[in-house]
Amino acid sequence: MKNKTEIKNFGLYGREDSTVSADFINLVAIDSSCRKHNWVIKPHFHSKLYQFFFIESGSGTLIFNERSKHFSGTNLIIMPENTLHGFQFSEDVKGFTLTVSSHIIDTITHQDKDLLYEISRVRLINMNDSWEEFNDIMDSVRRMNKEFSLQEVKTHQFLELLLSLLLIKIYRLMIEVEKDYAISTRELSYYKEFMKMIKTIVPTNKNIDDFTTSLGISKTHLNRVCQAISGESTKQVISKYLIKESMVLMAHTDMTVSEIAYQLEFKDVSYFCRFFKKQTGVSPAKFREANLHIEQSSNSIALNY
Repeated sequence: MKNKTEIKNFGLYGREDSTVSADFINLVAIDSSCRKHNWVIKPHFHSKLYQFFFIESGSGTLIFNERSKHFSGTNLIIMPENTLHGFQFSEDVKGFTLTVSSHIIDTITHQDKDLLYEISRVRLINMNDSWEEFNDIMDSVRRMNKEFSLQEVKTHQFLELLLSLLLIKIYRLMIEVEKDYAISTRELSYYKEFMKMIKTIVPTNKNIDDFTTSLGISKTHLNRVCQAISGESTKQVISKYLIKESMVLMAHTDMTVSEIAYQLEFKDVSYFCRFFKKQTGVSPAKFREANLHIEQSSNSIALNY
């Protein structure tokens, strides 16, 4: 069994003393940012930050939630907030990393829940056979990059407009990708409703039958839906949600581990601690210790590594 990497904190990857604001938008070239780390980005997560990786060339391996996927050529990678992930890039990789605060994402998607849903899942989309669509997306990325370098009047407002356009382009692309994978509208509806249910109620002690009865489908059917859309089983989807919730509570509140276990309706704190360590590789105490210096102010957001 592999040893798990302990979770640490940096404002930006590799910058322990950095913090970023709620209106944070950052765009960097992948090769320049990764070269200093010898092309290896260790498993980490970003609190209240979304990341979009636009890979123009080269190759690498994406590691997320105990899984790894190889990619090469042109690819689009979407990494939602609070998702453990890492990379191994080839030295010839070219492209951009766009980092955006969840506050800006929430503002843009406030009245567009479908868009928020699509960018709230880990996605690795190979674009080698879709050069025209990828180039259209890159036009927006390059225009954002130019705006960063110009720093004209009202740059930030203009960047948010460009970001909105970029997200719509990405959304349209993902809708087409889902059609290509032949995921039916009904299956997407089942998955969206299931995700809504586990976010509305605490799913810790719920039997999967409780969800399938409400959805009107069998456990096997729900498991197939989850596998088709997220690549994870029904139980894995629920576990991932509970881990995300517990991480947020430990990193951003003063609640004790016992209080968090109680709020998430675990039968006892010992069971919660075993569950957390099994899923993340570190104990709740170690995780909280690593996150002690995250600022609690709602006006500042930290990136956790």
